[in-house]
Amino acid sequence: MSLRLAHNAGLRRSYHDFNAALRSLYEDDLLELASASDKPDFDDSAFFDAAGMVYRAGGFDASQLNTPEARRLITETLKHLNTAIASGITHEVPETVRYALENNAFIFSGFKAYHTLREVGLSLTTDSGDIKPFETFRQDVEKVNNQYNHSYLYAEYNHAVGASLMAERWQQIEKDGDRYDLQYRTAQDDRVREDHTILHGTTLPPSDPFWSMYLPPNGWNCRCTVVQVRRGKYEQSDPALAMLRGNNCTEAAKQQIFRFNPGKELKLFPPKHPYYKAPQPEQIKQAIDGYTPAEWTPKTVKEAEVFFADKLGVNCALTGFTKTNMAQIESIFRSVERHFQCYPELKKETLFVGTIRGRIEMLTAAKLAEYKKLYPGRDETILLRLAKSWARGVGACRNCYAYSHGAAKEYGLSGICFNTSWAGEKIDKSLANDVKSKWHPTGCGTLKATFDHELGHEIDRLLGLRTNADFLKIYDPEHSQGKAHVTEVLSTYGNKNAAEFIAEAWSEYLNNETPRPVAVAVGTLIKKLYADKFQASGSGSSST
Repeated sequence: MSLRLAHNAGLRRSYHDFNAALRSLYEDDLLELASASDKPDFDDSAFFDAAGMVYRAGGFDASQLNTPEARRLITETLKHLNTAIASGITHEVPETVRYALENNAFIFSGFKAYHTLREVGLSLTTDSGDIKPFETFRQDVEKVNNQYNHSYLYAEYNHAVGASLMAERWQQIEKDGDRYDLQYRTAQDDRVREDHTILHGTTLPPSDPFWSMYLPPNGWNCRCTVVQVRRGKYEQSDPALAMLRGNNCTEAAKQQIFRFNPGKELKLFPPKHPYYKAPQPEQIKQAIDGYTPAEWTPKTVKEAEVFFADKLGVNCALTGFTKTNMAQIESIFRSVERHFQCYPELKKETLFVGTIRGRIEMLTAAKLAEYKKLYPGRDETILLRLAKSWARGVGACRNCYAYSHGAAKEYGLSGICFNTSWAGEKIDKSLANDVKSKWHPTGCGTLKATFDHELGHEIDRLLGLRTNADFLKIYDPEHSQGKAHVTEVLSTYGNKNAAEFIAEAWSEYLNNETPRPVAVAVGTLIKKLYADKFQASGSGSSST
């Protein structure tokens, strides 16, 4: 048997086990939903179009999550999960909560699509390695569609409704603190699971660690809830005994994943759900966003300038960097590469990427050429001095790390620049101190994060974000609580104005492994507004 056949056979066995685990995980819900009349109406054509893409490609890998067909599959799942969120929460819930849940639904939908299409790819060939005729292939992957997009989706939809409801309720519980006790209650009918019956009546303050692990839902199709009760009305439970009961109720491997609080973590689905168990999860997350990094090949600064121009389609000058700074140069490239792939409309405004010194040099050259045409025969030394003066006035910046600048678009030199007086270890140390002092957000102590911040300004200008009504629903409540509050939930620099609030939140959204609610809200809104403005009309990329 060839290595490829052996590999595919191994993958098939692993997915057989994977599906057995999923069926076991969902089994109670599937029984309940077998005769349900309000099932999500999944559009099967989204799946079969994606399956056709896999067939034509001759297989599937994570990079194909970037294709229009795969993005449509993700979007179709997300549509139903967002419907579940809308039915579980009210209009009074803070926007940061709503967007956090929607963001979690998006990531979940992406990982689900990955596993779905990976199984489709494994269905492409026979056991002997031959490509199946398309009709045979289509019949075989019908089973994959029924499993993931009907059986499993029904269970996931139900869970999303319950988790959204609990996430919203937790916000009020946190506001009230320990003024009230919380009491665990089941539906108290013959459908209640014995495991959950044990927890019925558990009464503890909201601050008790029990609620970090056992706030409902505690399983698929769990109908349990919590209610606030007046302190003293019910005897408080023994905390150690309550925790022991919770552990016993969720002892099975398939139950342990529910040991989390959707309100605290602002997640619909358990962080340990099997969908998230995938090779190279970071690569999959990038692909879900619509990003596939190119191979980095430059060895010198000059090679990097050519690489930037070739791969990004920008004017580039990296004057002030040396060969020892190649890692930082790559960080800048990765920031811009991701933005251009996910938000290609930015290419129309971001025409230059490089250093401040490099931009000034190119501005000088452009202005000098203009002066020579305007003033033929004049002393070139004088014209050069005038051009340099103008260029420094347009492009200089003494103290900043970097800037985003919309000026000089007519010369192809609007864009983003780095101040190389901060190159090398100097910027690393300074950014580390900035994050430590909360000047910049958690996770944003890198040069890439700095450029993500500047590109946040570019996105802001592209979308008119700072004056957008939906953005103001996020910004105004946070800003109204004062500078100290904004520092804690975002950063001190985020206090400066709405534009910096956006850029700081966007940078954290892209760089913090667990971005906080404000960052998630801004990041999710940016994705929505971009899709609405450009992708709905057919322009822009297919990323969500």
